[in-house]
Amino acid sequence: MNPLSLVDLHLHSSASDGVLDPAALVAHAAGCGVRFMALTDHDTVAGLDQAAAAAKSLGVILVAGVELSADWRGRTLHVLGLAFDPLAAPLAGGLLQLQATRQERALQIAARLDAAGAPGNAAHALVRGAGRLPTRMHFARALVTLGAARDITTAFDRWLARGRPGYFAAKWPSLAEVTGWIVAAGGSAVIAHPMRYPLSGGARRELCAEFAAAGGRGIEVITGGGGIRNADQAISLAIRCGLEGSVGSDFHDPAIPWNPPGRLAKLPGSVRPVWSGPPFPEFETDAEPA
Repeated sequence: MNPLSLVDLHLHSSASDGVLDPAALVAHAAGCGVRFMALTDHDTVAGLDQAAAAAKSLGVILVAGVELSADWRGRTLHVLGLAFDPLAAPLAGGLLQLQATRQERALQIAARLDAAGAPGNAAHALVRGAGRLPTRMHFARALVTLGAARDITTAFDRWLARGRPGYFAAKWPSLAEVTGWIVAAGGSAVIAHPMRYPLSGGARRELCAEFAAAGGRGIEVITGGGGIRNADQAISLAIRCGLEGSVGSDFHDPAIPWNPPGRLAKLPGSVRPVWSGPPFPEFETDAEPA
């Protein structure tokens, strides 16, 4: 059994592509032992108010969070914004830009799926009917509902993954620009799941150097489903690049067993927690020894 972590700074609700609504997500995380968390939906902060009300009633410390899409050298990366002011103008404007890009990408995905013989427009109608910011996960679920894929994994493998018929490479703002929005909102910027991107070791170090120069604070050292090898590599990367470490499950769905909230290895003592000090509220948790 994995050790219990009281901290989970990467969770998704139905405000983006998670299954649980924000209040239910907070309750689920609390039931898994989480006491300090961030709701980090894709390119939206729409669920924060509901999550904050639930957290207060359950005695959970919630910090504002979001997972922003960014471009670095032609590759899509995700940057977590943590403990920021959701009403800050630079971030609010950036979110509108990202949301417009997602809407346009959804239209392109639908058209490409139709052209390839899949029910793209029908899937898009289901996504729009849900009233949520469209993601590829929404399309995957719609394709399963419409009988075009057996399950979500098949939907991505056959239709939606990079190089498949429904894939569309959106033009996201640069890593430096996205990081700047978070910093301008008084928050901490963290590169999400850095070991998932198909980059060489040298490229990852260059990424971290550019990120730090733009005001980035940390990387997600411990992430759901990452495995011991990835964690060790992320720890080494954080230390080498002088970045702080974060911990997050990247939870979306209670039916998916490999990344439940809070069931994560603790941050090692050799890496400074990103949540230590402002803009985060005080919270004490044990770290693994160095």
